[in-house]
Amino acid sequence: MWDSSISLPVKKTATQNADGLLNETWEFAEGIPASFKDTTRADETLANQCGYGVDVIVEIMACNYNQASFFVDEATGKVYDIRRTHQKEKSMRIELTGERREHGKI
Repeated sequence: MWDSSISLPVKKTATQNADGLLNETWEFAEGIPASFKDTTRADETLANQCGYGVDVIVEIMACNYNQASFFVDEATGKVYDIRRTHQKEKSMRIELTGERREHGKI
């Protein structure tokens, strides 16, 4: 059922170094079981109409989703911005539609 895992951000901490520059670090909820699904033509059409691209759809348990704006594929280290979420009625799972982030920067 679950074929991979993702990490969702939980908290961002910003510290200032001696030169006055901010260093931001993220804390993650790691090891969230996930199932990666192929995108369909309908998914890609909807994304294009809304002004974004769709690269992956990930299904996780809804109780693990914390309204995060991005997730990390733990197998590849790629970062995806969450562009759309969908939870079917009476379902315990939620689908996260992700667009791959340029250069994978967090």
